[in-house]
Parts: sequence; C-alpha cells; structure tokens
Amino acid sequence: MITGNIDGVRKRILDELDQIFELRTAKYSFLDMAIIEIMLKATRETNREISVIIDRKGKVIEVSIGDSSTVSMPLVDMRDNKLSRVRVVHTHPNGNPNLSALDVSALVKMKLDAIVAIGVSDEPQVVMGFLTVENQKVHVEATKPMSLEDAQRFNVIDRITYNEGLLLEAEDLEEEDERAVLIGLDNEESLVELRELAKAADVSVGDILFQNRATQDNAFYVGKGKVSEIKNVLQLSRSNLVIADDELSGSQIRNLEDEIGVKVIDRTTLILEIFARRAKSREAKLQVELAQLKYRMSRLIGLGTVMSRTGGGIGTRGPGEQQLEIDRRKIRDRVNDLRNELKKVVAVRQVQRENRDQNEIPRISLVGYTNSGKSTLRNAVAEIASKDSLVKEKVFEKDMLFATLDTTTRAITFDDKRIVTLTDTVGFVRKLPHDLIEAFKSTLEEVIYSNLLVHVIDASVDDCYAQAIAVDEVLAEIGAGDIPRIIALNKMDKGKSYRTEDVEKLYKDKYPIVEISAKNGTNLNRLMEAMSLSLPDNMVTIHALIPYDMQKLISLIHEKGTIMSEEYEEAGTKITAKVPQRELHQYDDYIIGGEDEESNH
Repeated sequence: MITGNIDGVRKRILDELDQIFELRTAKYSFLDMAIIEIMLKATRETNREISVIIDRKGKVIEVSIGDSSTVSMPLVDMRDNKLSRVRVVHTHPNGNPNLSALDVSALVKMKLDAIVAIGVSDEPQVVMGFLTVENQKVHVEATKPMSLEDAQRFNVIDRITYNEGLLLEAEDLEEEDERAVLIGLDNEESLVELRELAKAADVSVGDILFQNRATQDNAFYVGKGKVSEIKNVLQLSRSNLVIADDELSGSQIRNLEDEIGVKVIDRTTLILEIFARRAKSREAKLQVELAQLKYRMSRLIGLGTVMSRTGGGIGTRGPGEQQLEIDRRKIRDRVNDLRNELKKVVAVRQVQRENRDQNEIPRISLVGYTNSGKSTLRNAVAEIASKDSLVKEKVFEKDMLFATLDTTTRAITFDDKRIVTLTDTVGFVRKLPHDLIEAFKSTLEEVIYSNLLVHVIDASVDDCYAQAIAVDEVLAEIGAGDIPRIIALNKMDKGKSYRTEDVEKLYKDKYPIVEISAKNGTNLNRLMEAMSLSLPDNMVTIHALIPYDMQKLISLIHEKGTIMSEEYEEAGTKITAKVPQRELHQYDDYIIGGEDEESNH
C-alpha cells in the first residue's frame, strides 16, 4: 500500500509504485535499478517526492509519495548506538541531489543506515549520506554526486557495516555540537555582533562570510556564487549550521537548505532562541513564546528544518497544506491564550505602578544596548544607595548578550532621603525583531512611565555610536523618546573608544553626560547626584510638632514621606520630614518654626 499524500495522483501511477514491493534489491546495491526507474517516472509525472524504505536484506518496507511540502516517514526502532537497519532512498524533484538539511536531520535523529537522494534530471545524480564517528561525536559524511551507474557500483552494505562498527565501539557518544558559518550583507561590525549572539546561544563559529551587496537576493539571500563559497567553507570549517545576519523569508531558508545541506536560521530566530533560554519569570516566558509563535505563524509556508519534527519526513519542506492549517489554528489559539495571560500580568504591574504613583515615588529606568553594563550598574547603585538594606537581592550580571530579560524594580534612597525606584530592563540590540518588541511591551511599559532614563553606553567598544543610535530608535518606537535622560558612559576602566567622542557630540547639548565604571565604582556618586538633580521633586520639608493623640499623622509620614529627624517632647513628637506636596495641608495646624517648603534640587 502506498502511503503519504496520494490526493490527485492517478491510479495508474499508484499501481506502478505498488509494483515496487515485488522487487528485491541485491545485497550490495543501494537500490534495484527497476525500482529507481519507477521512482524517476513517477516523480517526473507528478513533480512529487517519492520515498522508498528498504531493509538490509533488500526488501522494500514502505513506499510513500509526497507533494512539494511533505513526504511520510515510518517510525523505526532506535537503540543506543545501533543503526535502525533500514535506509531511505528518495527523489528530489528539483534535480538537486545534495542532501537537504532535513535529510541530514532525519539521518541523525532516526539513526538510519543511510539516506540517499536522487536528483531527478535528464542525467540523474545520486548522493549518499551515512553516520560515522569522529572525536567521540556522531558525524554525518556524504558522498560527492555520482551518476546512477557509479552509485550502483558503490558497496553500500560494506560502508554501513563499517560505520556501525565504529558506532558500537564508541562510548558516551554525543551528537555533533552546533558549529556555524555566519553570513551577512549589512556590514562587518554587525557580523561581529552576530558572533556574540551565537556565543550567547552556545554555538561556536566556524567562519564568517560577508558579501557587500545593497539588497538581498530574493531566492538565496546572498548571490548564487556566494552559495557555492558557503558550501566550501562549511566543509573546510566542519560546520553544520548557517546563520544569516538578517531576517529571512521561508522560501530563502528552504532554498539555502536545499543547496547547502545544513540547517539555516536567521538573526531573529537566534535572538528568539537566546530569549527563550534566558527567560526566568512567568511574564518573560509568556512574552518570548508569544514572539516566537507570531514569527513562526508568518513563515509557516516554506520553512525548512526550523519547522521540522523528529521523524517528520524526508525532504520535508514544512508541514503539508492540511497540517499547515491545523498549525495556524493551534498557533492562533495559543497566541490568544498568551495575550490573555499577559493582560493579567500587566494588570498586576499597573496596580503596582499606581501604588507608586500614589506615594509619588519617582521612577528611574536603566536602558541601553545589551551587555552595556546595566545590571552591574543597578547592583552597584543599589549597594551605595540602600544603606537601610532595602535592596538585598542582586540582578544577574554577566559579560554576555541578553544576560537580563526580566525587568526588576527596587527602591533606593538618595542622600537627601528621597526614595526612588530603579528599574533594570532588557537590553536592546540592532535589528531587534519587531515581534519581540511587541511581545515585550508590557515589560517596556516600565520604561515608558519612567520620570528619568539612564542610558548606559559601553564606551569601550568601537561600536558604541551605532549602539547608542539603535537604543534611541527603539526608545522612539515604544514612545519613550521624549523622557528626560542621563547618558552614562560606562566601562571607562577598559579605556575610551575613539567613537566615544562622536557619542558625546550626539548628546552634549541634550542631556547630562557622566563617565563611569560600574564595575569599579568610579564616579557613581556623581551619577547619583545627576540623577537626583534631574528628577522632579514633589516633596517638601516640614518641621512639625505632632500631638500624641494625632500619631496617625506620623504613620502617614512613614507611609508616604520620609522622616529625617524625630524627637519625643512633652507636647508631642517633634519631627523634620519630607512629605508629598499634596499632603501638606494635613499638617497645617502643627507646623512650627524652621519650615522649609522648597523643593530640594
């Protein structure tokens, strides 16, 4: 019985394919020539992929037919280091015999004896892929394209038996680590940052290729000639992944994977993966999942291995049409669920913000490019300012991109006794996916409702000017472009970049600029003084004698103001305190000499 998507296939073709089950393949041959002829004929007539699963005795186990989107794959018994004892031979209607990324993925995940692709053309060519062992890791080796005649002379059983021996002898085998070739068109500085993003995702980099062209190639992102160079570099650097520095369409991913035979992802997918790994709080996890689903839904058609499932099919180009519609519906339902969940989180955050509004506590947010030192600065400032131990918890800080995803807000106290909140936010990055900005809007609301932004810039890197511009663009996009800010040129302990001067020119007539080292504590007191001066002060200082029967006013000051001194006298409690301007009338009857109602600036 023929399996797979047989809708619209003529009965004659199905009957011819059914004859394959009656044919046997010689022990050392990869597939009987009569079977190959039937497969080639059916592929040419239907423009569909034909797949045959055959065991080591030469018996055909399954024949399946697919469309441009899918071909079925049987479940096999996978045992430790043993191969599955079946090989898969399938056609590529586009004529390209090279193993696709999905072919390689199925070979590894299902431990097939071999995966064989036949490129259907006037002179069909064959490529065979096998699992082997190298440096205690499972490795995929593929032949060069061969003619059908040469492929028939290839002793496939000897190769399978030898490789299985290597697998059985090895202990504690691991799959190959991901090693990537980075490709880009924008500028080489952006590729340097892509390398850091790969590092943050625990992917090593085999090589970097840059092509100086104004626009993307619609089919392959890079030019056709560059695709050949990528294939060579993949082989020389022993890499098994390609990461593009820009957002790719589903068809670009599919075309590249078909040509070069390894998984292809884009910058957006990489950033989403990093965010998914870093998310700790429930809110951050919801936001990342929402961004991933929105990105995936827009690219369901045409995606290659990004959408593949374990055992999801040989040469799969993504789910079939029916599966696509099911996936779309599931994703839409999940997106709605996530949005409802986030609304609840936003409501809680709104209540917290309203409480701070009622207490007239000024809000400061640290913003900046990822890895600019915001978390280190937040911890350092909190340690200096929170002498009353209001802040005991530290934010995770590490020299990596996107170390902080979860927004954290803590209260700190200035020297003038004013309490403010200090919020550490997720770092920005160039080409930050729009879906991610949308998903993280509830987090970024903390920035939007701030009274003051401290823009932290890593002044030690030559990319500091471009990074500062990128942050300004994101702030403008989320509606925070007009909020007062201070520029904190951080990491001065590493020395100034030559581009720091350009940053200073950019901001010198707009905002205060302070050179600091959050790591060493350099100039942090000066920064905090600038923060204090830049914040609106809604508090006034009063000197009052509160009768003992009006102690509820003392409690009110503790709740909404700051007591600077307190003495107990016969007539009541003598205090000097800062209270909100709007609460001043409650103390009118108890004000004594020395009243100072000036704002502290």
